[in-house]
Amino acid sequence: MDVVFQKTRELGQALLESEAYLNMKKAEDKAMANEEAARAMGTYLEKRTQLQDLMQGENPDPGALKRVADEMDEAQEKLQLIDDVAELTAARNEFNALIGQINQVLQFIVTGNMEESSGCTGSCDSCPGCH
Repeated sequence: MDVVFQKTRELGQALLESEAYLNMKKAEDKAMANEEAARAMGTYLEKRTQLQDLMQGENPDPGALKRVADEMDEAQEKLQLIDDVAELTAARNEFNALIGQINQVLQFIVTGNMEESSGCTGSCDSCPGCH
């Protein structure tokens, strides 16, 4: 078992040194330094918290839920219009794709099966996105 954990640590270190991870960290740092992005993220998180609080109530008001959900969607849209945030999203997607590829390789090595665990149909029309 020690060999498995040693190899896992080596894989983790390789991921930390990967171009995808380094690009993601650079994009995170850039987005965090962007005051407009920080304000927009604060608004989005505030709306998300409001929505969660409403949903935890015993009888949530459907009108209030819709209003806050719409405000949260609007805040997210504004957030994605900020170049630094869009770059961060793209970099995170690239890193997540790398992790997905690693998982597929591990699955193939262990099971001999190369099917995607996400239930991918091969059609991008109904896909929430993997890249």
